[in-house]
Amino acid sequence: MPDTRFQALFEQAPISIQILAPSGHTTRVNKAWESLWQIHEGTPLMAYVLGDYNVLHDPQLADNGIGALLARALQGEPVELPAALYDVSALDGHGPKRWVTAKARPIKDKAGNTLEVMLMHEDITERMAADSALRLREQRFRSLVMATSQIVWSNTPDGRVLEDSPSWRAYTGQTYDEWKDFGWVDALHPDDRAPAQSLWLACVAARSVFETKYRLRSADGSYRWTAVKGIPILADDGTIREWIGANTDIHDMIAAELELAQRLDREKRNSALLAKVAQAARTLHTVLAAEDIAQALVTAVRDILQTHQAVVSLTEAGGWKQAINAVSLSDKYAAYRGYDAKTDGSGIYAQVCRDNRVMRLTQAQLEAHPAWRGFGEHAGAHPVLRGWLAVPLIDRMGKNIGLIQASDRFEGDFTDEDEAILVQLASIAATGFENARLYGSLQDQDRRKDEFLAMLAHELRNPLAPIAAAAEMLKFGTANEERVRRSSEVISRQVRHMTSLVDDLLDVSRVTRGLIKLDRALLDPMQLVANAVEQSQPLITARGHTLSVTGDAAGAHIAGDAHRLVQVLANLLNNAAKYTSHGGCVEVTVAREPETVAITVHDNGVGIDASLLPRMFDLFTQAERSPDRAQGGLGIGLALVRSIIDLHGGDVIAASDGIGRGSTFTVRLAIADTVAGAVDATDALRLQQR
Repeated sequence: MPDTRFQALFEQAPISIQILAPSGHTTRVNKAWESLWQIHEGTPLMAYVLGDYNVLHDPQLADNGIGALLARALQGEPVELPAALYDVSALDGHGPKRWVTAKARPIKDKAGNTLEVMLMHEDITERMAADSALRLREQRFRSLVMATSQIVWSNTPDGRVLEDSPSWRAYTGQTYDEWKDFGWVDALHPDDRAPAQSLWLACVAARSVFETKYRLRSADGSYRWTAVKGIPILADDGTIREWIGANTDIHDMIAAELELAQRLDREKRNSALLAKVAQAARTLHTVLAAEDIAQALVTAVRDILQTHQAVVSLTEAGGWKQAINAVSLSDKYAAYRGYDAKTDGSGIYAQVCRDNRVMRLTQAQLEAHPAWRGFGEHAGAHPVLRGWLAVPLIDRMGKNIGLIQASDRFEGDFTDEDEAILVQLASIAATGFENARLYGSLQDQDRRKDEFLAMLAHELRNPLAPIAAAAEMLKFGTANEERVRRSSEVISRQVRHMTSLVDDLLDVSRVTRGLIKLDRALLDPMQLVANAVEQSQPLITARGHTLSVTGDAAGAHIAGDAHRLVQVLANLLNNAAKYTSHGGCVEVTVAREPETVAITVHDNGVGIDASLLPRMFDLFTQAERSPDRAQGGLGIGLALVRSIIDLHGGDVIAASDGIGRGSTFTVRLAIADTVAGAVDATDALRLQQR
């Protein structure tokens, strides 16, 4: 009967029980054990457990130290087995891994000998999982706090600091006495203190969540942005028990947002600048007049660079003087809008043009520059400069044609970006100025070509009238011998005149197309002058002029074509005779220079207007010089002169003090004192003609 009751109690016990023999073999297990390990009666694994299996030889129990404790229990010592994870699959079972603790209780006889050991298991798998999850959550929380640089704090229901916060003190460097009550406000940035405290008190009164951002002073004295959130913790009766809050360092994020905003702002500004520069470029490319280009340029520069002043001044021929071609001034400089005086070639404007280099100066640098006040006699009326950026205007050949300048930026000094933009605009404008000049030149040449064609028709038709009249007279057959002779002379004279005109045209055509062939030889300049004077003497005499030849080539010789050079000098003498009133003076001067012989033809005739001088040797210019056509001719003689002299490697220039003050033409040819020099010059000429 007792055995039956014991057996029933053993089988129905709610805890897992395993009976071990002193040898370590299992003799009996109850239903709870079978349920725990999923090893059931009648299975091969149960037969193994109740047969050959020995707890003292189980590798899992040996590895985790349980085997040694069981050995002590089998020797008669009660043992508490610690928590251990056992995997029944090692015995070819199919149950899950289980965390268990156990108690081993020896059962002894009266003599104290161990008869068996009762091993009682407690399944703690779920508890271990819960503990593991809790530890994981704690680890995650600690990691989150460390990663976000959180400062944790608590406040009383009325919003005061009472409980200490080591994280606050470590971050801010405040002592507890400094930060308690409302002392924490002192650690905020001065600009953030009043708004943050006002919001905090409002949230305390409304029992609402406190959430904001403010800059918090760190222990090193720097201020860093933090995100702040405080939550009211309510008691059972609905009142606030306390406030719990945290500050998270977000300074790097705020700085990144600020940098991104600044970058976006710069990108927008750069895009707007590029659009303005592109529009300015289109405008500068489309206008054809230099005045319009200059005005468009200063308008664009002021708008793009945001300045109060922008000026374009172009260099005048023969020096570094500049005319103010366009000015754009803000209302700040309204009093100076009438200023348009030319510079005198001195000062900072001229230096930029001479050096052909950009000049960017702060106000202090500008005032310290020795040339900045050099505006000639008009310096006192010149607009005040406040900081300066000037870029030279340079043509395709690298020659300076002026400058574009800007002064008095709306904000700050001129930057590298400003300089790059102005350099780009200056390059576009310089091309525009060149194109405008070329366009004007083409228009002028086209006009002069039309005038020349009209003049040519007139010149060719003039001799036809007397030729036709003489021919008609000869047709009657009744003219006496004298009349026939005079008619023949008229025809011959007019034919010679027409032949001369045609020869001039052919000469110019051959020279401009490179078809002329020079017979080079070593020549005496004095003999060339004598031959030219001989050819021109009839015209000079007919005009009643006085001719004088002075100077000497001092034995120097030149290499050239005698016929063509005499043609050049005769042409200059004929022009002097034609454009000098009756009874004038024509002077020829010969001089030897270090490397050249200079032959000058000077007269006291009608002179040349300054505007015409740069184009004196262009084709068809004669019509402008003599609109009344009183002197005749096609206006191609000087063009032929320059072409022939160019072929000889020489130079010819024209000078005049103005209308009514005479003219001077000077031809310079290189000295070639030996036949070898003449041959070398001839070879150079042939190479040039190729």
